[in-house]
Amino acid sequence: MISTACYAIVPFQLLRQYPTGEDSTGIVFGDVDDDGDIDLITANRGSSNVSVLYNNGASVFSETVNFPTGGVPRYVDGGDFDGDGDYDLCTSDYGGMTMSVLMNDGQGAFGIASQYDMHVPAFHWVDDLDMDGHLDILTLHWDDKVEQPSLHPAIFTPLFNDGNGNFTYGSESWIGMQPRGGASADLDGDGIKDVVTANYISKTVSILMGLGKREWSDEIVIQLTGQPRYVLLDDYDADGDIDLAVLDKGDNHLWVFHNDGSANFTLEETNDTSNIPHSMESGDVDNDGDSDIVVTHVGSTQQLLFLNDGTGHFPTVQVLIMASGPAEVQLADVNSDGKLDIVTANVNHQMKGASVLLQGSCYEGADCNNNGVSDYCELPDCNLNGFPDECDITSGISTDTDGNGVPDECQIDCNFNGIPDYYEIEQGLVGDCNENAIPDDCDWAVLADCDEDGLLDGCEIDDNGDFIPDDCQCIADFTGDSIVAVHDLLLLVAAWGAEPLPHDDPWPQDLNRDREIDIHDLLILIGAWGECPVATLPNISGACCISQSVCIEITETACYVRNGVYHGDEILCSDINCTNP
Repeated sequence: MISTACYAIVPFQLLRQYPTGEDSTGIVFGDVDDDGDIDLITANRGSSNVSVLYNNGASVFSETVNFPTGGVPRYVDGGDFDGDGDYDLCTSDYGGMTMSVLMNDGQGAFGIASQYDMHVPAFHWVDDLDMDGHLDILTLHWDDKVEQPSLHPAIFTPLFNDGNGNFTYGSESWIGMQPRGGASADLDGDGIKDVVTANYISKTVSILMGLGKREWSDEIVIQLTGQPRYVLLDDYDADGDIDLAVLDKGDNHLWVFHNDGSANFTLEETNDTSNIPHSMESGDVDNDGDSDIVVTHVGSTQQLLFLNDGTGHFPTVQVLIMASGPAEVQLADVNSDGKLDIVTANVNHQMKGASVLLQGSCYEGADCNNNGVSDYCELPDCNLNGFPDECDITSGISTDTDGNGVPDECQIDCNFNGIPDYYEIEQGLVGDCNENAIPDDCDWAVLADCDEDGLLDGCEIDDNGDFIPDDCQCIADFTGDSIVAVHDLLLLVAAWGAEPLPHDDPWPQDLNRDREIDIHDLLILIGAWGECPVATLPNISGACCISQSVCIEITETACYVRNGVYHGDEILCSDINCTNP
C-alpha cells in the first residue's frame, strides 16, 4: 500500500492497495456474500482467474480468494443472473475464446456454470438489453471467419438470459475494428436500448440503434482521430437525454459529445488527459447533482477527475495520484457514507492489483495512537485490518517477536509457528543447513537423515550429484566388495581422460559427473578409501513423482531430497500416474 496526494477539491483519504491475481485489468463491485457491504472483484488476465476481495465491514478488504475462469479474462461484470438473490459473475476470456458465467453459491464463492464460444472477446458488460427483467451479457469480439480478424470489422453479439442464468446467442451486428469498450442506453427516447462501441484500430465510434424484438440497425459511424479506447453514456448536460464520452488513447484526449435527443451527437468539448488513458467512469463524485468523469491511465500516476459544471462541460480537473497502472475504474460507495469512492484494477503489480480511494478526511475517525491521523489512513497496515501496525503491536493484537516493528503475521513464516523464519534461523531455533534463509523443515517435506548424523540428507555432501548423501553410499566401490581399495583405484586410472561421446549415463569412475575422469575423481576416491560407510543404502529404485507431473525412477532417499513423492521400491513409472505432488 502507498500514499496518495491530490489537489484538494474533492477530499480523498489515503490510497489503499490490495493483492490480487496476476495482471488485473477489469474490476466490478457487488455484495457477493450478502453481508450488506460492497465487495470487489478483479479480472486477472495473467493468472486466468478472478479475485474476490471481501469487505470486512470497515471498508478494508482483508481477505482475497481467487476463482478460475476461462483463459486470459480481460474484464468482469456481474449481477443476479439466475434470480436467486445473489451476485453472479461473467468474464470475457480473451485468450480462452469464451464468455464464462460464474454462479455464486450464496456464500460468496464462485464456480464456472457455463461457457459460450466467442472469438477473441475484447469487452463485455451486463444490461437488461431487451428489457424483459433479466440481465443479459453484451459482448464485443473479433470475426473468426476472416483471414485477419484484427484488421477486419468486429462483431457485437448479445447473450440473452432466460431468467435462470441460461444464455442464448442473439443476432450479430458489425462494428469497427478492434473494439475496446462499449455501453448501452436509450439514445433517442423510443424506449428501446441502443449500443455504442469504441473501436481502437478503425478510429471510430459505432452506434447500433435498437429496433425492438432483439434487433438493431446497421452501424452508424462517428469517425474520429486518435484511438478510441472507452465510452460512457450519461446525461452530462442535464437535458434529459443520454450524452456520450469517448476516451482517446492515441492522443490522450477525453471527448464529450452532446445528444440532441434523437441520437445525433455533437462534439462539445475536448479535454487533455494524462498519458495512455485506459478507462473511465461517470457519477456525481462531488455531490452537486451532475455527473462527473474519472479517468485512469496505465501510463501515468496522475489520474484525473473531471468535475461537471452542470452544463455538460468540465472546466475543473482534479489530479489524483495513484501508482501501479490503474486499468479499469469504477465508482462505488464502498463505506456506505453516501459518497462515491474510486476503485481500480491495476495491471502492473500483483501485490497491488486493486486500489481503493475513499472520499473523506484523514483527520476524522478513530485514532489509536493519538497522532492526529485516522487509523484507516495510517500506514503501514500489513495485515489489512484497518489499524496501523504500531497499534496492532502495542495493543497486543499482533506479536513482534523480533522487535522490528512489523507484526509477525506479516513476515515470512513457512512453518506457520508464529515466528518469522529469519528470526528462527538467527536465534538457532531451527536449522538452515544449506543457508538459503529457509528453515530446513520447510525445504523438504520429508526430513530424512540416512546416516543419522543430525544433518538432513539435502544438506549432506553429494559429490556425484545423484541426490544421495555420499555418507550413505559407496560411490568409489566399483568392484562391489564394500571396500574402496587398490582394485577400485586401478579401474579409475584405466578410465582416465574424457569420456567418449555420445553415450548415456556417465561412467561409474566419473565420480563428480563432469564427463571426465581426472584428478578431481581421484581425490574423491582417496577421500572414500577404506571400508564403505555403515549407512550405505541398498541401490534400489522406484517411481518418484516430482514437480510438473514428471516421474523418474530413483532411490527413495534421492526422491525425498528432490521433494518428490515416492511410490515404492521397484515400482515403475509406467505403473503410476503423477499429478503434481
